[in-house]
Amino acid sequence: MEWALFLERGALAMTVLGSGWMTGLVTVGGFVAGLLTWFVMLVSEWGAWALIMPGRRLSAAGPGDDFETGAAGGGVPIEATASDGTRLAGVWFPAGASPTPTGRTILLVHGFAEVRDAMKGRAELLAARGWNVARLDMRGYGRSGGGFASFGGREGDDLRAWVDVVAGRVGPAMSLAVWGRSMGAAIALRAAADEPRIVALLLESPYARLETVVAGWLQRIRTPLPSLLAPRIVRRASRLAGVSLSRPRPIELAPRITAPTLIVHGRRDTLVPDGDAHRLASVFPQPATLIEIQGAGHGNVIEMGGPDLLDRIVAFLDQATSR
Repeated sequence: MEWALFLERGALAMTVLGSGWMTGLVTVGGFVAGLLTWFVMLVSEWGAWALIMPGRRLSAAGPGDDFETGAAGGGVPIEATASDGTRLAGVWFPAGASPTPTGRTILLVHGFAEVRDAMKGRAELLAARGWNVARLDMRGYGRSGGGFASFGGREGDDLRAWVDVVAGRVGPAMSLAVWGRSMGAAIALRAAADEPRIVALLLESPYARLETVVAGWLQRIRTPLPSLLAPRIVRRASRLAGVSLSRPRPIELAPRITAPTLIVHGRRDTLVPDGDAHRLASVFPQPATLIEIQGAGHGNVIEMGGPDLLDRIVAFLDQATSR
């Protein structure tokens, strides 16, 4: 009898103890799950706002800026109006080495969160080689209006508005190329898919999928769970901007583009894998020419490639627009 009572009390104690452990585990599990959910939501919100409002780092024009009277390069301010009424700003560099007016014209489209004048050296080089150059501030950047950037969601249409502006300046002899860098490459692809007046594309450090680049960005700043967070950030940014930042993807647009295309990719690019660059180049109807630069990352391809790369780029542009 006493043995049975001992067993009964022991079983009761184990039940109470087990219940306490289970309650503790559930509490800890709930706390961890809540903390993880809070972290995912916080990073997703921060990342989404960073994508669409990176700061107007191309702005703050002042005395001596590149379009001021007498400034080096001879740039002058130009404007376009987007289909939604947004005012768009740029700088026009007329061809400097041509004895007669030339129709060869190129639009330069910067990347995400570029520092001021990131494309200025390219503009001055091309103008010196006999090209008319329009260096553009995308919406949400620099002197252009617009509250949100959208990685091509609206900028593809904006770029077509710029085509109208430069066509009015150059006239019917215009032979038009677009040089887009990173985000600018995605914008160039969106525009070229529906704009037959673009006859050549130069894509510097282009990506095949925006989500891959965002995941690489999160890894670079040591954010955990980049593969989980990147799609959430892109979806949230698209909802905030009111337009998709990622669809159609560059790799889905490329098969629609018949213009000759040159891709320049850095072999040490931590945002765009080598495989993505090769896949993107291969899906154009006329496979794109791919130049890979050893030792170059995502943002320094032109600098690492040096004068030889610039000569190859100009030779490609000259040939592609002379057809």
